Amino acid sequence: MYAASVIAAVVAFVLAALWAGVGIAGLLGRLPGNRWIGVRSKATRASQDAWDLAHRVAAPGFLFGSLALILGGALALTTEWGFLFALGGLAIGLLAVSVVSGVAVRAAQRVPAPEGAGGCSSDCCSGGTVAAEQDSCAANSEAQNAADCGESSCGSCALSGMCESESPPASAGR
Repeated sequence: MYAASVIAAVVAFVLAALWAGVGIAGLLGRLPGNRWIGVRSKATRASQDAWDLAHRVAAPGFLFGSLALILGGALALTTEWGFLFALGGLAIGLLAVSVVSGVAVRAAQRVPAPEGAGGCSSDCCSGGTVAAEQDSCAANSEAQNAADCGESSCGSCALSGMCESESPPASAGR
């Protein structure tokens, strides 16, 4: 049983380090927009200002969750059934991160949309003007776009029909 406690403590410490990094980067406004870590929603990814605000709001919760995991991980190493402390720390940390993430999304929704939002990339793929983005999306070959479907975190070109195959289904001509 002690081996389970050690494993649970290591997992808790690793997750605590990740959440502490997100919290500190969020407080400093240095968490880059990405599709892997942080508060990821349509509202938070709408603009860099929305992303930064959401992570400043969520940072205390990420840091509290990290602290709960560190405490749970440390207590997990004290007894044979210590993994229960690590699980408790994980539950408390997840609750804290979940609550502040919801608050952060609501804060991000209040950030005004950037000018010129819309078009093919909606300010998430190339960052140019809407007309230039639409032209660049139209200029890409359909085969290339179809190969990229689901690969981009943006996906707005898919909304413009760019990810559809070039040839219609066989039953469409009848």
